[in-house]
Amino acid sequence: MSNGGDSSDTLPLRVVIRHANDNDLQQIVRLSEKLGRDESTADSMVSPTPSEFQNPGWIMKNIRGENTVVFVAELDGKIIGYSLGWVSQPWSYKGKRGYICDCFVDEPYRRRGIGRKLVEAMLSWFKSRGVDCVEADVYSNNAPSLAMFKSLGFNEISKRLRLTIR
Repeated sequence: MSNGGDSSDTLPLRVVIRHANDNDLQQIVRLSEKLGRDESTADSMVSPTPSEFQNPGWIMKNIRGENTVVFVAELDGKIIGYSLGWVSQPWSYKGKRGYICDCFVDEPYRRRGIGRKLVEAMLSWFKSRGVDCVEADVYSNNAPSLAMFKSLGFNEISKRLRLTIR
């Protein structure tokens, strides 16, 4: 789900990475809808119609949650990127898992280190919650995001295969 790949470690000077708050909701929803459209272009099985993941109530639950977090990248009062994740303990895991559900940077601001800084904020938050591993799903053809995650120490652990019937 990530579309925040970056090839640089430098943020534009005025970009601030911070925890999202209630006032950021509409701007995050707007970006999450763009992420959904990008995913529907990358994956023929993803509907371009907004899903539960773009629902303002669901996003607000993650902004306010105890085991969930949303970070935003803000430039001159405008939210230009966000990351969303949570801590869980899947029944088959030995310990707590951090999961990066979304990491998205608006098109004009990509490849400037913003996605990387959003993921670094997530990693710091997960570490403070005592997670044992962090996972993220990235489309196979999203080379910038794959490179960014690998540069942060992520390793590929599985591949999802699909046969489209119709």
